[in-house]
Amino acid sequence: MPECSVIIPVFNQVALTEQCLRTILGRDDCEVVVVDDASTDGTSQLLASYGDRVKVVRHESNCGFATTCNDGARAASGKHLIFLNNDTIPQAGWLKALVDYAEAHPQAAVIGSKLLYPSHTIQHAGVVICQDGYPRHLYTGFPSDHSAVSQSRRFQIVTAASMLVRRPIFESNGGFDTAFRNGFEDVDLCLRLGEQGREVHYCAESVVIHFESVSPGRFRHDQPNVALYRQRWLNRVRPDDLQYYVADGLLSLSYEGSFPFHLSVSPLLAVVSGDSRAAESERWLAERGRQIADLTRENTRLRVELGHRAPESPELVYEQLRQRVRQEVQRSVPEDSTVLVVSKGDNSLLDLPGRTGWHFPRTPRGAYAGHHPASAAEAIEHLESLRQQGATHLLIPASSLWWLDHYADFHDHLRSRYARLEGSGTDCVIFQLADTSAPNQV
Repeated sequence: MPECSVIIPVFNQVALTEQCLRTILGRDDCEVVVVDDASTDGTSQLLASYGDRVKVVRHESNCGFATTCNDGARAASGKHLIFLNNDTIPQAGWLKALVDYAEAHPQAAVIGSKLLYPSHTIQHAGVVICQDGYPRHLYTGFPSDHSAVSQSRRFQIVTAASMLVRRPIFESNGGFDTAFRNGFEDVDLCLRLGEQGREVHYCAESVVIHFESVSPGRFRHDQPNVALYRQRWLNRVRPDDLQYYVADGLLSLSYEGSFPFHLSVSPLLAVVSGDSRAAESERWLAERGRQIADLTRENTRLRVELGHRAPESPELVYEQLRQRVRQEVQRSVPEDSTVLVVSKGDNSLLDLPGRTGWHFPRTPRGAYAGHHPASAAEAIEHLESLRQQGATHLLIPASSLWWLDHYADFHDHLRSRYARLEGSGTDCVIFQLADTSAPNQV
């Protein structure tokens, strides 16, 4: 029996799969199991070329992440199961670090790696439950060598993009729950194990580059996944994000006998809410940090979804899209219009000369809401509320066109009530929010 089996679920993206396998094979001592979840590109031919160096499981129809990983685990023979996304580049020593950590910490049922964006900022260094009850990656966008992400420790959750699970524990718990589809499977597994008293750890010495969420249809099941998480876990989880901020010296409180007490926050972690020049500077710096962390991810997603040839600069594809979107707005949208933009928090997409850009969705104060709508009904309600507040157009850039499939009722609402501007398509879709279904509407 090999000490560990690396299980790689794949659906198309043959170039990413080849890159991942090329990195592992010949360097890491492990069994490699690839589960092809009904790919339609050259994945089958690629996997066949490896012969017996790779164990292949083939699905005739697309089953999703949970089933694919579970089938890979059944085909594997290793003592430890290592789940690894194909959009990763494991760094030298990543696997040994996971296995060594497992041997040194027998109480750890699950161990996750440090994941970096290609810009070498943090994508994953553990997952926390935030004060609103939802799981989020801790310290996303931080420098990879920051002390807060350089210590291995216990968490409630780690991501399955690179995760070691002890085989007996995985099997006795039925593996990943197939009720989830391409989202929250790892969250659910870790929380189930935590309720049993089993531990989940983060291993800072196991480092993997991760492009993150580039598989086709990655977000199409967000609505039912979030609904199931809410039903199963929202009222049972324990928020723990603040304890890490305090422990890592990024948040501190000073009590001097009376209120108000003094609160100190690292500018890497948060910004002050207010209208002062200092607060605006902090907000700009934080936003710039998020933009830098997002650029490579957006570049990779666009390369995959749109088939653009990658330029030398990792930022260039996304910046070119921004420029084309601005040009389309200048051609199609009258000046002084207010444009809702499905921005994913990128303030630069709101820079529409002569027009006002608003995040969609957004908070009452105008900031990006930080999440996608939970349902099409929520998206429709939010859209109509903002239209009443003065929004005249809705813009969906190419990197978010999956919205139109995922939120089908929202798309139907747009098509039935609002005109889609001529020319919008490949780079963005723009709807004019003048209700064409209303009586006496020209």
